[in-house]
Amino acid sequence: MKKIIWKRVIVTVFCCWFYSTAAFAITFDRRQDQFDKTPGLFVLPVPYSFPGIGKGLFLIGNAGNIAETSTDVFGMGFTGDAQGFFVSVDEFFVIPDWTYLALTQGKIARFGQNVYSSRGMKSEKNDFNIYVGKDFTFYNYELVFTHFERRLELAYGFNGGKGKFVEIRDFEGELVQKLASPVEVDFAQKHLQLKIDLTDDYGDPRDGLNIRILRDSFPSVNQGAAFNSLTFALTYYLPIPENNTWAFHYFRSDAHVREEGNTDLESLKTTQGYYACGGFAACEAATLKSSQNQLNANKNGSSKSLGGADRLRSYPGNRYQAAHTLFYGTELRWNFNTENTKLDYWLLQDVQQALQAVFFWEQGSVAEEIGEIGETIRSSYGSGIRLVTKSGSVYKFEMATGDEGAEIILFFEYPWMGLFGS
Repeated sequence: MKKIIWKRVIVTVFCCWFYSTAAFAITFDRRQDQFDKTPGLFVLPVPYSFPGIGKGLFLIGNAGNIAETSTDVFGMGFTGDAQGFFVSVDEFFVIPDWTYLALTQGKIARFGQNVYSSRGMKSEKNDFNIYVGKDFTFYNYELVFTHFERRLELAYGFNGGKGKFVEIRDFEGELVQKLASPVEVDFAQKHLQLKIDLTDDYGDPRDGLNIRILRDSFPSVNQGAAFNSLTFALTYYLPIPENNTWAFHYFRSDAHVREEGNTDLESLKTTQGYYACGGFAACEAATLKSSQNQLNANKNGSSKSLGGADRLRSYPGNRYQAAHTLFYGTELRWNFNTENTKLDYWLLQDVQQALQAVFFWEQGSVAEEIGEIGETIRSSYGSGIRLVTKSGSVYKFEMATGDEGAEIILFFEYPWMGLFGS
């Protein structure tokens, strides 16, 4: 099996290299400057209320191309029950137009994670518990080499985080049990990513092909599995006059275990707090499910998840996860206004590049065994509106629906662009 997988990787990389070399040779024209330094600013205060976490206010701020450079800064500050911050600096060039850094740092006083009854596709909408934690810190650092007007990029980075779960709550946020011994959260990984962008524009593509290959390496932490995951994403943009595009996306992610972690269920039940439940049935049921999920993760590893603003948008983030992931979708982007218009408002300052209506449909599947991928499939479809700016931000408001109801998506970039979600 491993030989077959690596043969596929070698063939894929060779095909990408061959195609990209040919494309560079014929000079695939860019539609505009790929290092535009138009400044942008966006600030928005938003109240929040999360089941099991609490209420408060967070302030979102985004500054694009600050100080006449290509550097972007995004930040989010939390007040109330989930105090903390999140700061991301992107495209901090150490060699102009050639090499840049991307840095992320964050800390949250109170956080939550949905733990479903099982990995894979068989859990129901409300069949989960909320594990509530405190003092979560995380980081991501990346070095990126970019060449040929951003047609070819190679990135190397590492990220990780630490925290601890202290409570178990039901799906409505009601307390099930306080954990006598906190469950530690500790992860770390390294990644290497190749991007081949054969489109007419890096930030707002309307014609061409985008290929990305990502290899993550996870060490064994807290008796977990040591494994690699290989992710491949391909997006084709079919131009539709005038200035519109029809996008087609294919995504595949697979975990390959180097060394299994702890697969003894009784031992995992101890670390997950089962024997500290004091005989309380709801607590025992929640910790048993969590232990079984951890056993599968320690045995099979984890590929990229489905759900959230990037893939399978009608489901919450990290809704579906297992060892293998398959996803594909299509999206019609209609740019009904492409006039460059200066935006000068109190909370928004930028230059409008396009106003865009979007209609999309997506399908995805996850499975523990590679032969079972695609047996159970979930779908999302919906529409929305986007503001595309010259500073590089894409402000979007979308509504997606699927088998478990509807989700509203507010985000700052195009979908299908992120590969780093666990």
